[in-house]
Amino acid sequence: MTVNDGERPVIQISEERLSLFGWILLGMAIFFTIVGAFASPLDADGKPVLLLPEVKAVEEYQKSAQAWISDMAVLDGEVARILANDRQGDLFSQSRSAQQALQHAVDLTQQIDRTKVPPVAMGVHEKMVAASLSYLEAARSALQWVSAPEKNNQDNAVQKLSAARDLRSGLEVNRWLKSR
Repeated sequence: MTVNDGERPVIQISEERLSLFGWILLGMAIFFTIVGAFASPLDADGKPVLLLPEVKAVEEYQKSAQAWISDMAVLDGEVARILANDRQGDLFSQSRSAQQALQHAVDLTQQIDRTKVPPVAMGVHEKMVAASLSYLEAARSALQWVSAPEKNNQDNAVQKLSAARDLRSGLEVNRWLKSR
């Protein structure tokens, strides 16, 4: 550092050091561009996604919601098998299947209920909760039919399963859940 006639200090940097600094910056820019190209998540169009905390929360919720819809489809099959069984097999295996379906429905409902929901997903989440509660009710009705095999109990369980299917199909076609 030199002083220029008592006014301001002047900082001198050699051309070699300035050139070296430029090459280092260029190398770092190329390195981070390559790392970013390979590490950045991509959307459906292949464009990089900016992962702000809000965007990340929405992405995670969409993934969870799609997994819950798949779980509802599995639960649907379990309840439908119980209702289609029509008293074939022993009471113990029917009861055990119905209890497992009920426990599956309880676990799914609790998982959905305990999830942190981003504000933008509140409307979808309310529908998700309604669908899971509907499947819980269908599974409970199927267990009731197994323990009291009367025609009106079976009809009630079939009706509740149908209502749950309608709610799930509404979620399956939801454009917001498919926008990942």
